Amino acid sequence: MNQSAIVKYLSGEASEDEVEALFEWINSDPLNERMYIDLIKVWAMTSESNENKTQAWQSIQKSIDKREKRVNRHLLKYAAVFIGILCGTYFYVTHNTIENSPIQNSQDSITLDIGNGQLELIDASDDKVIVGNNGQVIGMQKGDTLNYAVKTNINHTITDANSKAEDLVYNEIKVPYGKTFQVLLSDGTYVYLNAGSTFKFPVNFILGLERKVFLSGEGFFEVAKDKDPFIVNANNANIRALGTAFNVSAYPEEKDVSTVLVEGSVGIYHNKEQFSKEHSTVLVPNHMAIWNKEKKGVIVKAVDAEMYTAWVSGRLVFRNTPFKVIRKKLERHYNIQIINNNRLLDEKIYNAVFDIETIREVMQTLDESFRIKYTIENNKLIIE
Repeated sequence: MNQSAIVKYLSGEASEDEVEALFEWINSDPLNERMYIDLIKVWAMTSESNENKTQAWQSIQKSIDKREKRVNRHLLKYAAVFIGILCGTYFYVTHNTIENSPIQNSQDSITLDIGNGQLELIDASDDKVIVGNNGQVIGMQKGDTLNYAVKTNINHTITDANSKAEDLVYNEIKVPYGKTFQVLLSDGTYVYLNAGSTFKFPVNFILGLERKVFLSGEGFFEVAKDKDPFIVNANNANIRALGTAFNVSAYPEEKDVSTVLVEGSVGIYHNKEQFSKEHSTVLVPNHMAIWNKEKKGVIVKAVDAEMYTAWVSGRLVFRNTPFKVIRKKLERHYNIQIINNNRLLDEKIYNAVFDIETIREVMQTLDESFRIKYTIENNKLIIE
C-alpha cells in the first residue's frame, strides 16, 4: 500500500476496489492502522487548509460521506472503522499541532532531530512512523529501534543512483544517560547507541558515494556489505569499513577515541586525510586502536572484544579497570551523578560484571573489595 493511494482516498478519487484494498490493509495489522493515523495527521497539517486545521478535517469527513454513498454494503464496516480512527486523530491534531504545542526537549528523553529544528521525543515502548519535513515517510520506529531501511509498506523511497550529494538529508538522534537505542540505516547497517551518545546520519545514502555518519559517544556498528565504503567520523578521526562489525567510543569528555574490531577490518585515519594504507592504521579482529585527540597518534593493542561490546546486551564488564573509568560508565548507564571525594579510590583496580543490578547493588559489590562510604540522594551518589 503506497502513500499515493491514501492521498487518493482522502481526496475522494479512489475507486471502490481501491477503498476496499485500503481498509483491508488497515485492518490486517495494528501497526498499519497506527501508520495510517500518523499519515492522515500529516495530510491534514500539510494540506492547503493548513491555516485552519478544522477545515482540513472537515474536508476529510466530506470525502468519507461521498464515499459511503457510493460504496457497497460490505464496505460500510471499513468506513465505520475509519470514522473511529478519524475522531481520535482529529482530536489529537486539533489539540497537538506543531504550531500550538511544540515538543519540549528533555534531558531524560531520546530525541530525534528530523531537520529545521523539528524534534520528536522517542519513547522506546512506542511503534510509529517517522515523517520528514516534506511529509514523506522516512522510517519506522518499532520499540527501541528506528528503521530507515524499510520505508514501511506505505512509502518505498529509493535513492536515485544519479542523485547529487546536496540531496543528502540528515537526521540526528540523541540518547541520554540511562538509555540505549538502535538505528537500522537505509543500507541495512545496524547501529547500537550507548547512553550519552549523539548520532547523525543520512536518511538515505547516495549510491556511488561514501556512506558517512557522525558519532559523539559510543556505538557498535554492524556494517552492511556494499561497494561504497562506510565511514564513522568521531572527533576528527575517521573509521573506514566496507562490511564489518566494530565498536567506537568517542565521548567528548574523554581524550581518546577507541575502536575495537570484532570482525572484518577497518582503517583509522585523520578526517583531513584521504584514506590510504600510508595514512591509516588497519585493525584485525580482537584489537583496539586508541586515537589520541591531541597528539593525533594511534596506539594498537590486542584486547578481548567482548569486554568492550558487552554493553550492547545490557552488561557492564570491567577487567583490571580503574575506578575513575568505572564511575563514568556507571554515570551513563544509571543516569546518576557520582561525586567522588576519595581521590585515592580513583586509582583502585576492579574486576566485575553487572547486568540487572541496581546502582546500590553495584556499589555494595564494589565495597566488598574496598571499603567505600557513600550516600545516594536526589539522583546523586556521593562518595566520602
